[in-house]
Amino acid sequence: MCKNAYTPSDFAALYASFDAPISAINCGERCAPHNEGGAPFCCDLRHAVPTAYQAEWEYLEQHTDLWHLWQDRSSGKSSSLAEQAPEGQVLIACRGHRACQRKFRSLTCRAFPFFPYITVSGEFVGLSYYWEYQDRCWVISNLHLVDATYRTQFVTVYDALFERMPEEREVFRYFSSQMRRLFSRKHRAIPLLHRNGGYYRITPRNGRQRRIDPAKLPKFGDYQIAAEMPFSDEILSSVSPEQH
Repeated sequence: MCKNAYTPSDFAALYASFDAPISAINCGERCAPHNEGGAPFCCDLRHAVPTAYQAEWEYLEQHTDLWHLWQDRSSGKSSSLAEQAPEGQVLIACRGHRACQRKFRSLTCRAFPFFPYITVSGEFVGLSYYWEYQDRCWVISNLHLVDATYRTQFVTVYDALFERMPEEREVFRYFSSQMRRLFSRKHRAIPLLHRNGGYYRITPRNGRQRRIDPAKLPKFGDYQIAAEMPFSDEILSSVSPEQH
């Protein structure tokens, strides 16, 4: 662990600097109807189990009853999934989306569905998304609606995190390389919300970045079907601005 790594007391300020809603539209309200049980996919442990840095977990444990260490419901104990958590992190679970305390959302909750995309040369150029959730996450099908302040805060927080914990840059550099490998095999371009405010497609084979119109990025699953229906834009006018 880096000697400059965060301490539990650092996370209050870190959270305060990364509290912008991901969109003016409540993304949880948009995806929850497509999930059995009615919970947003990112708040459903059947789909995503968040992690927390050890110091972050200590901060949360001291200041809120929202979180507990994750346990496999089938056994009541930690399973092999917990053993796969990144070094220095633990798997955590909350009391459910209806009990959410936004002030105490974990860093992974705030970042989801995005991760910091790192180029082959090691440059943190912006946000891309966890592709395994593309069929479920409404945000991934509506990247053009991601709030500019959210994007700025994401970049600022991860710039600071990589400065203090450079080993984390290498973790996401490796993850980015995995995305390039997968998308290259599928002959797909990688979508990028660039730190400069633009939207780009990255050619995974050579890293070329081409600026694009974000409204033309693909949609997936039920969101693709909904977008092709007549008068689909009318849905947006009835959505609460409160962010999940």
